[in-house]
Amino acid sequence: MAQACPINFTSVDNTIGRLSSLFSAGVVSLFLLTGTSLWLFLLGTDLMIRLYGNKQFSLIDQTSKIIKRFFRLPTRTVDGAAKNVAGHFGLLFIVLMIAASFLGLTYTLDAIAGTYLFCLLLDVFFSFCVGCKVYHIYRLFAGAV
Repeated sequence: MAQACPINFTSVDNTIGRLSSLFSAGVVSLFLLTGTSLWLFLLGTDLMIRLYGNKQFSLIDQTSKIIKRFFRLPTRTVDGAAKNVAGHFGLLFIVLMIAASFLGLTYTLDAIAGTYLFCLLLDVFFSFCVGCKVYHIYRLFAGAV
């Protein structure tokens, strides 16, 4: 049974989403390798643009579209509301990483970054969106109450 969007009845291109997750994983990896918090600010800004602004100003979104077009990758649509919730989870991860970085909580930062990187790579390689699954489980239980 296909999962339908009960909130905004929109669909988004999962190919673009997976490419965006790949770029996000790259930026998180750059942060882990360099320890420079600027990478997290850039990633957070780009994600906020994708969530709250106009996607045409998102470097990651535009680059993903160019790569999709260049390689002629197929369009696969998924639930837009679930991807939106997953994006908000991603933003929460980024804010938590920035806070842990500024507070000097190295082990906490590594745990948060590792968890976020794991979730991103699940989406990239297996098209398994953890945030989307959490959203659908919530909708299932919220509808039952």
